[in-house]
Amino acid sequence: MKMKKSLEQAACVLLLLSLQKGHKPVKSAVISRRLDVSASYLKKIVPHLVSEGLVTSDASKDGGYALSRSIDDITMLDVFYAIEGHGHFYELSHFAQKIFHSGDRVMQSEHEIMDVMSRAERLFLDELSRYPLSRALEGIDYVNGTVDWSEITTNRHICPPCKEASNEER
Repeated sequence: MKMKKSLEQAACVLLLLSLQKGHKPVKSAVISRRLDVSASYLKKIVPHLVSEGLVTSDASKDGGYALSRSIDDITMLDVFYAIEGHGHFYELSHFAQKIFHSGDRVMQSEHEIMDVMSRAERLFLDELSRYPLSRALEGIDYVNGTVDWSEITTNRHICPPCKEASNEER
């Protein structure tokens, strides 16, 4: 199974928003600059986060995007659903019925395959639901936000707790 690259980018958008000082809205131009993605590409990702209820959008002069709830209450499952959708991973096309004409045996095999795929899907989704995005921010004061992303003009890596450039950037 291959997931869209935008899954990682969506998670990073949420993490970025969670660190915004005072949890004020962040303009899309600021987000796209920080993620080093085009504004048009970002505008394809963020609406999914808005429609899933993870992010709010304010088009006013001082607006932008903000988390709609605490990062503590957002899991990787929420991000997955926003980007990949709520559909099942696997749907049978019943090709075996076109090859093999022993109907009952084919139907039984298809049923077994669907059971395996359904169990695998449930396990995967359960695991995603156990990972709150806030875990990626352990050790960082994100409760009140620590960074004003609009004030950062370079694309250097910032260590939010100390607000210094990371060692690799020095």
